[in-house]
Amino acid sequence: MKYQKAKSMTPSREQGFSLLETMIVIVVIITIAAMAVLQIQPALANARADTAMKQVVDQLRQAREYSIENRRYIQVTFPVVVVNGVTEYQIVMTQRNDFTLGAGGVNPVLSTVPIQSPMSFYVNPALPDTPDAFGNANAIVFGGVVGGPVGGMLFQSDGELVSAANFQAINGTVFLGIAGQPQMCRAVTVLGSTGRVRGWRAPSGQWIQF
Repeated sequence: MKYQKAKSMTPSREQGFSLLETMIVIVVIITIAAMAVLQIQPALANARADTAMKQVVDQLRQAREYSIENRRYIQVTFPVVVVNGVTEYQIVMTQRNDFTLGAGGVNPVLSTVPIQSPMSFYVNPALPDTPDAFGNANAIVFGGVVGGPVGGMLFQSDGELVSAANFQAINGTVFLGIAGQPQMCRAVTVLGSTGRVRGWRAPSGQWIQF
């Protein structure tokens, strides 16, 4: 009669990670995550700057199209207001009925858009004017006047951007950015005679069209 060899009664040791190995893996994961965050942050900052520029471009184009479609003077302003203790930079589109015969004297606000934080109306003194050369004496220059002409600037029904003072076509630029962060600089230009709106970036110290 054959007898089988008795199996060892000693329990087998389960294989696993030691505490040191686990800590090394965690450190590697944290390091990789930190590197990813550092690479993503500049991209996110540029995306915010582009969003602010697009907001200004879109509002100006909408104001022009609304003026043409509805045959009304549409005024665009760039107020800086404080909302709940926070400074907010806005683009406001207003219908100027007081300039339209028979339209009445009430001027309804059509839209108010706060630009993407933390962007502001800002001109970088180290940068040249845009290739359109409409002026860079200030963050907002229209018709060669800082802040725009007295009485404001309007899109009229033929698509032109004009001065509310004399209804002559005016060119202008809105500069956006953050002090001390040249890579965040953006600009929007308007050619008054046609109402053409362009967006600009300055990734290497020179303006290129967006």
